[in-house]
Amino acid sequence: METSRPVTGIAVIGAGYWGPNLVRNAQATPGIRLEYLCDLDVERARQVLGEYSTVRVSSSVDEVLADPAVSAVAIATPAGTHHPVALRALEAGKHVLVEKPLAPTYEQGRLLVEAAQRHDRILMLDHTYVYTSAVRHIRNLVRSGELGELLYLDSVRINLGLVQHDVDVIWDLAPHDLSIFEAILPDDVWPVSVSAHGSDPVGAGHSCVAHLTIRLSNDALAHVHVNWLSPTKLRTMVIGGSLRTVVWDDLNPSQRLSVHDRGVDLGAAG
Repeated sequence: METSRPVTGIAVIGAGYWGPNLVRNAQATPGIRLEYLCDLDVERARQVLGEYSTVRVSSSVDEVLADPAVSAVAIATPAGTHHPVALRALEAGKHVLVEKPLAPTYEQGRLLVEAAQRHDRILMLDHTYVYTSAVRHIRNLVRSGELGELLYLDSVRINLGLVQHDVDVIWDLAPHDLSIFEAILPDDVWPVSVSAHGSDPVGAGHSCVAHLTIRLSNDALAHVHVNWLSPTKLRTMVIGGSLRTVVWDDLNPSQRLSVHDRGVDLGAAG
């Protein structure tokens, strides 16, 4: 006799830029029942759900968190609200999936981790790229030693984007690249120092262009360039090894990944 799979009731909080994707995925995932879409703009939430949806709409986070039918929440509110909303959800006994960034400071991030541990709840940051087939393949290439000794990582994530009001370009874009680095690096290689430089050439009040340089324990360098002001959209990452180099161009549908067989030759010319 086949037993029915338990169903987890969830709520999506935030119906703006990313919330509709979470709604779509929740409704398409077996074992999940979307109970609420919560947003201050109730009409926008209704438009996301469509005219015939049975999912409840609410403008009150407190109402959603008080409902025992909700076991978990997915948070896609503006970046500056991630920490307080996630903390309220954890304190209410809910599992939490939150979009990046987790929090604006290390201390606030640590408080969320401690709250999850205290209430025995799952706290997960939605680093979507690390689950893609491209990143999984790069991870295998790096960790198998197929690239040889890791020499450098160089990532560019630039576009003419929406200038955020509550976070700078580092907090907005660089978490993608840093999460990918963490996913692909071998266990015996780790960051030992980081320097970050940003500029605000348009008077936005915080950095719109930034560069991060991370020195790794094997003396390799990892570099990230993020930019809201570029008219050209680029999403590229190059991972150089002593034997091979892999290039990932996420915007090239014909060849997102390419592996170049020549490593570095330090032999004398001639």
